[in-house]
Amino acid sequence: MIYAKSSIEYDMNFASLREMEETIPMTLSERSRLHWWAKRGNDINSNPWKFFEPDGSPMNFLKAFRIQFGAPHGPWDAWEYETYMIPDGSRKHLISK
Repeated sequence: MIYAKSSIEYDMNFASLREMEETIPMTLSERSRLHWWAKRGNDINSNPWKFFEPDGSPMNFLKAFRIQFGAPHGPWDAWEYETYMIPDGSRKHLISK
């Protein structure tokens, strides 16, 4: 979803972004791209790569960014799922538990 810059939804999305920044450790590159995504009115709980959680819901931008660019897990990662869905509907193993 894309929010209009003068809307309440846009402001709420930025409040969620600030909360994510305080809660989840991220690199400067990740933080910059997340801001870039949100500034354009995109929901931080969506992603341009069409990655989905195992339950079928959209994956948030930061997690999808990490998967797309090769750093889906590490000591900084707050998410530990075994699989994620990719656009063709198949599942890929992320972390073996």
